[in-house]
Order: sequence, then structure tokens, then C-alpha cells
Amino acid sequence: MQAYRRARRPVSAMTPARALFFALLCACVLYTLADSQTSGFPLDQIPAESYHYATNGSNGTKYSDYAADVFVTNIQNVGNPSPGDDQDIIYHLSDEEYYEMPILFHLDEYPGCLAMGGAYCLGSFELSPSGPSSLFRMMQRYSANWVDNFNHTRLHRGLCLTRSCAAAGRDSAHALDAWFASCVNASVTSAYNLSARLYHLDYCTRGPDHRSPPLSTSERAFAGLVVALLALATVSTALDMKLSDHTKKEYGWALCWSLRRSWRSLTAPAPGARGPDLRCFDGLRVLSMLCVIIEHVCWLGTLSYVADTRYFEQARRATDVVLMTNSTLMVQVFFLMASFLLAHKLLQERQREPAARTFFTTMFNRIIRISPSYFVVLWFASSWWERLGSGPQWSSLVRSEAATCRHKWWTHLLYMNNVLYPDEKCLIQTWYLAADMQLYAVALLLTLLLRGRRLALPLLGTAFAMVTVVPLMLAYAWHLVPTFVVHRPESVRRAYSGDASFTWLYQSPLSNAAGALAGLLLAHAHHARLPDRLAQNNIFRWVSVYSAPAAMCWVALSPLLLGAGPPNRLAAAVLAALERPIFVTLVAVALLGAINGIDSPWRRWMSRGGAVLARLSFGALLLHMLFNKTLLATRLAPAQLDRQSAIMDWFGVAVISYAAALPLALLVELPAQQLHKEIKKLNEKSTNSKSTDKPKSLDKTDICSTQQCNSNS
Repeated sequence: MQAYRRARRPVSAMTPARALFFALLCACVLYTLADSQTSGFPLDQIPAESYHYATNGSNGTKYSDYAADVFVTNIQNVGNPSPGDDQDIIYHLSDEEYYEMPILFHLDEYPGCLAMGGAYCLGSFELSPSGPSSLFRMMQRYSANWVDNFNHTRLHRGLCLTRSCAAAGRDSAHALDAWFASCVNASVTSAYNLSARLYHLDYCTRGPDHRSPPLSTSERAFAGLVVALLALATVSTALDMKLSDHTKKEYGWALCWSLRRSWRSLTAPAPGARGPDLRCFDGLRVLSMLCVIIEHVCWLGTLSYVADTRYFEQARRATDVVLMTNSTLMVQVFFLMASFLLAHKLLQERQREPAARTFFTTMFNRIIRISPSYFVVLWFASSWWERLGSGPQWSSLVRSEAATCRHKWWTHLLYMNNVLYPDEKCLIQTWYLAADMQLYAVALLLTLLLRGRRLALPLLGTAFAMVTVVPLMLAYAWHLVPTFVVHRPESVRRAYSGDASFTWLYQSPLSNAAGALAGLLLAHAHHARLPDRLAQNNIFRWVSVYSAPAAMCWVALSPLLLGAGPPNRLAAAVLAALERPIFVTLVAVALLGAINGIDSPWRRWMSRGGAVLARLSFGALLLHMLFNKTLLATRLAPAQLDRQSAIMDWFGVAVISYAAALPLALLVELPAQQLHKEIKKLNEKSTNSKSTDKPKSLDKTDICSTQQCNSNS
């Protein structure tokens, strides 16, 4: 109610406060309509996170919460009395009660089983009681807290059938999956008096099988590409070392793949530049990338088999764990920086080309800058990746994703993989590249239309309010949830398949438009010399310095506003819509002061020598999931997911990702950009159109150090 009262204060037309006020009114109306219609759902319409409770009995308990896309309104009883609403979810279990439940994840020895000619199966089972069961009822009620807990009525097993299960009987051709299902059902029935039904089979295989399938055409072609790149690098580097400086100027195209030249470009110090001090962008880019990596380390740990689920579930609400889980909000920093650098370059141009030509030239440069490295990594993931390891989870984690990449590779080429086949995940982190390309085009169009206009700031502010209001209404109408709830355990285990919140809020351009618009607002505010008037204001200086730690606190603490357990529908919708705009607003205010000389400890730290790592961050973004998933898929036992293991895995994945980004940059990324420049030079010579005042291309918003990007205008 306090937020509602603030929204009622008189404000000028079309301000964010007015927009939020109308959004809350609409939300209240929608809530009234929806509440009158949610009288219950059939049990077969409750999604996976509602845990498919047994259907015995007729009494139901109404919940005022939801899972994924619908309200959970009916939970059937299993011969037990129906508790009240406050008692129906168990939030805490003692250690004795917890370990009475069946262990969720188990893996038998994999290499030894196959080496001895055994059969190995991996799959998931759904439990149900054969009669009244207090244990099963406790598992239901504990699993009903689906935000924090795994579904304990589902077990995940990898078994060596020839060692752990009774013989299949006289039928030697007995299907392995049926043998697997009967084996797990027998063991669960014997130990817990519960039935186990196989509902998802990852694979069943017999060993040993040392034969490898023949190389596909795609694999042969990729191997040829690698050989060609190495040959080009060898020849080009030799020419760079042997040719005279005068000859190099005439044959610059032959030196594009010179490792010596690429290394100099990568490690060149950022030249001084007039205007805002953008050195802190480099450190901020690296910090954001490290935050994304640690979140993905823990995310993949949840996607695989987890050794200690008790620790995972108890630590879920710890402040540091919430900060890590919610740190994917740092992706908004990438959107903000890209749109700011784009608009900053365009706004300070003195000689301007036609808007249409600038738009297509800039977008082409952007595609040339991103696509070579992106497509090479995508090609590797869809071809050679699945050949590089083995393990009990290799098929479910790596081979299945490689197959998905072979199916939807063309959506990546179009930068539409976040909206076409959104439930099929190939290099899941590349949703950002698709959304970034889409928002980059929108930001470029808005900048070309609004530059030089007095109403630029008010119009951009109105657009910022609209991209806050529309997701708010969609989140309420479609039962969408904020980032922390999106990363709930069972949704992660399904890789967000069928999760409307991930599709429409997490990876869609609409919900991420706040970051891009914040960058445009920051660039226009700086160009309008607004910081010159604010820099002398002590209040603004104080707000700017403390906005950075405030943004971190928002990431760590905002999910706790929802309380424990399944969140309230309206509260979840409000947080889902506001978490990104509030975060990018705080970051933009901090950057507005930092780039205009307002000193702070974090500004000094971010500005110290991060140019090389910043240039390698794009490669690290592309590669870190491949290394992380390979690490997990080759493990022979469930992963230990605690603080110490997460930190060590984070360090290892980050180091190897940045190290691998170096050859990717030297052999693919930088040479492709140099070749593009040389082709442009040859075209200029052939048409005799040399113009010293021609604006430079805008393809450097990410790869170069920020100070160098700023100086190349």
C-alpha cells in the first residue's frame, strides 16, 4: 500500500510514476477477474512443478500460489486429513525426517560396468503410494515449496543393471528399459513401500563398445576450417615478419591473420581521449562476465545430479546464494553499455551520413564483429563437441544439446534463437546475443530518429516506463515470476522447457529493453551536458557513489521481499517487472557520475588495466558453458554443490574460458575484423572516394577497450 500511495501523488504526464499507477490499477482489475474464475484446475492440468500427486481421495486444499503458468489449487489427499492452508507446505524438516525420504540422485559406477559388458541405464522415476503413507504425504508437502526445493516425489537413477538388479529372467532379449523400471520399482517398494514408475528414460546402453561413428560432413568441414585457419595464421605471420613496412601497406589484406598483428591489437593500450572517462566500462564488463560464469556454474550443477540436496535446499535463501542466483541481472549491464557506446558515437558525430545508410552500415559492422566467433563456436558445439568425452551424464547433458544445435543452428544465424523454438536450448547463454542484436537495431533506430531533438530525453523516459508497465501486466496476466524464482530447482532440471517466465521475461527483447533504453538515456543525458549541472550537487554526488552498492544490494535482497515458499501472484508480477528497470537505473546513475569524474572506490578499481580481459570477455561468454558442461558430464558421481566447490569450479571455468578465448580472438575474431577493414580500404581505392572526414564504423562497442572505442569516433 505504501507503493500505491506514492503512485497517487501528482506527477507530470507520461512519467514513470504515472505509468506505474495505471499499471497497478489494471493489475487490481485483472486480479479481481482472475480470482473469480480460479475455482480449481483438473489434476491433469497442473504442471510438472505441482508434482503430480496421487489421485486417491476427493478432498482438496486450495492454494493461493502457483507453479509456472497456473495456480495450484487442488492437492489430493492420500488417506490423510486435510490440513489448513498454513500447514499444507512444510518449510523445514529435521535431519532425521529429511533422510527418511529416498535419496534423489544416484549413479552406479559407469566405466567399470560397460568395461565388463554390463548394461547401464539413466532415467527418472515418479513415486506413488500403494495406500495411506505418511512418508509420501510428508514428501508431497515438503516438495510443495517448489521455489526452494526439489520434487522429492521424483527420483533420478543411473544404474548398472547387471550389478544392481536381479536377472531379467529367461527372456534374454528382455528390454533394458523394462528391466531398469522393474529394478528401481522393486528396490523402492522394498525400502519405502512406494511404487516407482519410469516417466523419463535418458538412455540404456551395453558395453563395451569402442567403435566410433564415422565422421560426418559437418565434422570434416570443421576440421578443414581449423586447418585452414592455422595455415593462414602461419603464412600471414611469416609475411608480417619478413615484409618491409612499405610493402605491408600495399598488401595489408595478406597480414590479417598475422598472430603478431592480432596480438598487438589485443594488447594495445587504450589511447587518451577527450570527453567522458569510460575506462570503468572495461572493469565492469569483466565483472559482469564473472558474475554470469559463477551463476552458470551453479546452474549447471543443479541441472546435473546433485550429491547433497539437503545442503542445496537449506542454502537456497542465504544472502550470498541469492546474490549468486540473481546475478544474471548483470546481463543488463551489457545491454546498457552497448547502447550507450552506440548512441555516444552517433551523438558526437559532426558530419552525418543519411540515416538509412548509417543504419545498414552500422548493423552490418555489428554482424561482422559478432558472427565469426559465434558461428565457429556454434559449429563446434553441433559437430565435434559430443566426441570429446564420456560419462553417465554425457548423453543427457552434451549429446542431447549437440543434437539440438544441429536442429536449430539456422535460428542462431538469424539471431532469432531466443524467439524461435525457445524451449530447445543450444548454447543457452546465446539468447543474450540474439536479444542484444535485436535491441541494438532498435537502439540504433531510436538514436537516429531522436538525435538533435529536444524531446529525446522525455520520449526515451516514456519508452522506459512503457517497457516496465507492459511486462508488469503480462507478468500478472500470465502468472510470470521474477529471476530468482525462474531459477528454481525443478525448472532448471528441465532447462526451462515450457517455462513461460523464461521465454517471455528472461530472454525476450521486451523484458530486456530496459537495459538498452537506460544506455540511451545515459548517452543523451551526457550529451545534453546534464552531468555538468549535477556534478556540483552534493546530493547527486552522494547518490552516484552509493548507487553501485545499492544495485548489488538490490540483486541480493529483492527476492527476499517475496517471502518464503511460493510467492503471491501480484507480488511476483511486480518484482518480475521492476527488478531489471530498478537495477539498470541504479547502474546508470552510478555510471553517470563515474564517467564525469565523480570519484569512488569502485570507479578506481574498475578503471585499472582491464582492457585485455574486456576484449576477451566475448570469447569467454561463448566458451564457458562448453567447458563447464563438459566438466560436469564427465564426472562419474553426483556433483558436490556447496560454496567451496562452487568457488573452485568458478575459478577453473573462468580461467580456462578466458585462456581459450585468446586463440579464438587471435585466429577468428580479430582477423575477421581486420579483413573487413582491408576490404573497405580496397573498395575506397577502387572508387577513388577517399574522405578524411568520413565517420568511422561503429563495430567496436564490445571488442575494443572502452576508452579506445570512445577515441575512434
